[in-house]
Amino acid sequence: MHKTHFSTLAGAAVLALASAAQAATAVDTGTPGGSAVGSLVFDGSDWVAAKVSFANAATLDAIAGHILGGTAGETFDISLFSGATSPDSLLFTTTATYGVDGWNGASGLDWNVTPGDYWIEFEVNLGDTLGTTSTTTGALFDVGVAHPVTTLTTPDWGFSYDASAQSIGLRVSTVPWPASATTMIAGLALLSALGLARRRA
Repeated sequence: MHKTHFSTLAGAAVLALASAAQAATAVDTGTPGGSAVGSLVFDGSDWVAAKVSFANAATLDAIAGHILGGTAGETFDISLFSGATSPDSLLFTTTATYGVDGWNGASGLDWNVTPGDYWIEFEVNLGDTLGTTSTTTGALFDVGVAHPVTTLTTPDWGFSYDASAQSIGLRVSTVPWPASATTMIAGLALLSALGLARRRA
């Protein structure tokens, strides 16, 4: 009876600690209207970057942008740069796969960041295919959101800031860090204590 009770408590504690480190939304601009009118061209010669800031250390878990006009299976890149006013040093990058018009991105990133300013960049690199099989304007970044972030783009090989006109749809979720590591350590300690109690009984 004692063993069962201890095991139940330990299991509940591990689950409680694990739930405390679940991914939470850190950035959510809201969903754009879904219209191609006024949207940003997103192809092999244009990249789009959005400025985000983190007050605490965190682990980026998922990033998505609201993209129109691609074909299922096409690819694009998502990267994280440091930089106060523009993308500076590349920190992380991953390849994402387009599904349908709407939110498209990558999850399970495990990108650790410290407090500060960063840029999330969406780009169609040489090995990517987003927009290549579209019959009209290619892929587009949908704009017009309730909570815009500063956006930097490269139209015509230049770049300009315009947070109001280029307010792209962006979502970022994070797992608290180093809370995630603390959770793992605490869980291991509980399991170790459970094993010790069983050996002594």
